[in-house]
Amino acid sequence: MAWSHIHPALIHFVVGLGIIVFLWDLVRLSHPPGAREDDGPFGLALEGVLGIVLLGVATGWIALAHDTVLQNGGREIFLGSLHGKMGVFFLGLSTARVLGGPAPRSLRLRKFWAGIDIGLILLLLGTALLGERLVFHLGLGLSGLTL
Repeated sequence: MAWSHIHPALIHFVVGLGIIVFLWDLVRLSHPPGAREDDGPFGLALEGVLGIVLLGVATGWIALAHDTVLQNGGREIFLGSLHGKMGVFFLGLSTARVLGGPAPRSLRLRKFWAGIDIGLILLLLGTALLGERLVFHLGLGLSGLTL
């Protein structure tokens, strides 16, 4: 099994889903607290993003270890390590967002969560772009690929 191939499949899904969920949250936070619809579907989507990110980080660590040994002679891959740290930071921030709950009442907390959402979107896109660079410019994850 090629972990290097499982990781991008999970992550491509979470990038799309994550951007939709965090944009959805920005729209929700822009409405007055009483004007919101049911938070159940949003909370479920947010928890789904978190679960898939957790799997993505785990398979990413395995893929990076695999590529470090097989493709880089055991030497550290700096951009790969940076990519992994960004993924863990995204996991931590999105965990904080989930634990913060879907429906803050105070305006100050709503602005704080909106800032976190924007930060999560930017971090997610930056991590994805770095992953693209690792694969398509450095060739990581392409060992053993057969068509």
